[in-house]
Amino acid sequence: MADWNGAGDAVSGIVVMRQGENALAVIERVKEKLKEIEPGLPPGVHIATAYDRSDLIRRSIDNLQHTLLEELAIVAIVILIFLWHFPSAVIPILTIPIAVLISFIPMRQMGLSSNIMSLGGIAIAIGALVDAAIVRGRADT
Repeated sequence: MADWNGAGDAVSGIVVMRQGENALAVIERVKEKLKEIEPGLPPGVHIATAYDRSDLIRRSIDNLQHTLLEELAIVAIVILIFLWHFPSAVIPILTIPIAVLISFIPMRQMGLSSNIMSLGGIAIAIGALVDAAIVRGRADT
């Protein structure tokens, strides 16, 4: 028993997710199951969700994807402006998106989904990719 926002007693439940599961997929399955059982509830009884993190997850992933694209564009512009050498700028412009895409291959093979932590790690790793690409690009010229 619990109190529902000061409106009276309520029965509460918590969904526990297995380690390694995709949180969005689990949340969607729970929502489907709740819709399935709701018609069979006694009159006056309804199911209300107290906390649904699916919107938070979607917004966080969208934000990280948007930030990654911005980061790639800014890196390309900064490299072109400061190096003023187009062949040196092309190397990071090409290697960064390819490296990001390649990073998902082992995750897929191991059955891991991309999540906030993996996308955040990729965003941080882009700095190292840029440094390596610039050093390599300038060494070739």
